[in-house]
Formats: sequence, C-alpha cells, structure tokens
Amino acid sequence: MKIFSLIVCFFIFPAQADSVTPSQLRLAMGFYYPALNNVSNKTDIEISLNYWVKELASTLIRKNVYSVLYDDITTMNSDFRSGKLDMVIAPPLLLAMYFDRDLLSDGFVGVTELNKLDYVSIIIRQEAGQDFDGYKGKRLLLPKNDLLAEMFLELAVLKQYQRPYRQVFSQITQGSKNQRMILDVFFGKVDVAVVSDRALELMIEMNPQLATKIKVLKKMPVKAINYAYFHRDYAYQEALKKEAYRFSSEVRGKQILEVFHSSDIDVCLVSELKPFDVFYQNYLGVKRSQAHD
Repeated sequence: MKIFSLIVCFFIFPAQADSVTPSQLRLAMGFYYPALNNVSNKTDIEISLNYWVKELASTLIRKNVYSVLYDDITTMNSDFRSGKLDMVIAPPLLLAMYFDRDLLSDGFVGVTELNKLDYVSIIIRQEAGQDFDGYKGKRLLLPKNDLLAEMFLELAVLKQYQRPYRQVFSQITQGSKNQRMILDVFFGKVDVAVVSDRALELMIEMNPQLATKIKVLKKMPVKAINYAYFHRDYAYQEALKKEAYRFSSEVRGKQILEVFHSSDIDVCLVSELKPFDVFYQNYLGVKRSQAHD
C-alpha cells in the first residue's frame, strides 16, 4: 500500500521530484530576453509572460507553470536539452544556430498580422533623383541585440567590399526602437539602418512624406521577432496550442500580445527554421572566402 501511495504521489506531484522531465505535469517556458528589450522593459515582459503562460496552461496545469528569462542563448539551450524547459522562445536565427532540431516540436508564434510575413530591411536615406553610391563612408544604425540584422547587413557589405562592415562605415551606432531609427534616417542623422519592414509600412501609412527620402535596399522575410517551439517529448503541446489560439482571440489575450508587439497567434513549424540555416551557411561561406583572399 505504501508503494502504491508513493507511485500515486510521483505522478500527481512531479514538481517535487528532484529530476523533472519534459513530459511531466509542468510548463516551463524559456524566453530569450535580449530579443525584446528594445520594445518593452524587462518588468513588463516578465509580468506579462508569467500571466500569459499561466493563463495558457490554466485548464490543464494549475501549478508548476512559470517562465524563465535568459540573457545567454547557450545556457537556455543547455537547460532545454537537459529537460529543464518544455518550451523555448527566441529569435529564429539563434534557434537555428544553437538548438538541436531533433529536440524541437512545432509551436506557435505571435505575429502582427496573420498570413503576412515581416521583413528585416536595410533602408537608406536618398534624395529624389540621386542614386545610392554604396555603403562606404556612410553612417550606420543597427538595432541592439539583433544578430540577424547585423549578419544580414554584413553579408551585403562583404559581397560588395570584401571587408567587414566595421571597416566600411564611418560611424556605427545602435538603436532601440524601430520608429526612432526610421526617423533618424529620414532626418539625416544616419544614412543606413536595419529595421522591421512592417514598422516602416505603418509609419509611411501615418506619414507618407517618409517615403520621399527612405528607400529599401534589401530585405529578408521573417515571420516574427521570436519563434516558439515545444520540446519534442512534452506531453501537452497539442492541447496548449489550442489554448493559445483561443486565448489570442480574447480581449485580455490581445492586451498581453500587445506587450510583445503582436496582435495574433500563428502556427510555427520547425521546418520554418530552414531558411535561417541556409542564410547562416551562406554567411559563413562568404566570411571564409573573404578570410582566404
């Protein structure tokens, strides 16, 4: 009888066990914080994320539901591999670079608009009738903590100049808000910036004059700032996906999504990391070829 009681306790109260596996009654969500510290402060993110994850799991899991904010992607990956996390949310390039694809299972993602991609866009300030004469000597503005934006810009520069971007631009600064960065290009404070194409579209809708001096040079499709995936062994992933879609249609759910600059929830397939594999390998190939020249 005592052995039976111990077995029952093990399955009902897995959170009290020394070793917690992804399939037990728990939802531990890992979130890579630097990817969003430009759009919301840490306190807002922490409060909203914890509220959201608890609401998401409320019909299935009453206790042992929490989120962990990470500043280091390798630590987050290590915790995911060891079963300390059931779900991870991070920029797609970092997920493609650091996470074992065989451990990931399809999840969901917060988007600004269903069935519409965003883009990482290199924009320049260009007066009417003038041609862009290249990056050399220009003033660059990059978003903070955005590896994809930095690599995308550097790849364009390497192909044109066979030199790292830091040796090409006369000035390099970092920005924290897409809207502010776009205005800095428009008013001539910088010459080149890397921003969200969606943010640029919205600003031009509000002020069409911006389009007279801002031009998009290159852009790369991306579904969202962050992609979210479950651990392959997590038992409640399908039920939680359904809850996520339901919650995003409610008023409170939409308020939470606004903190993360999203308006809806869309499916996020593991296969959607493939373009970032291709991009990263292309980037490494160009870097290696320049190093050998």
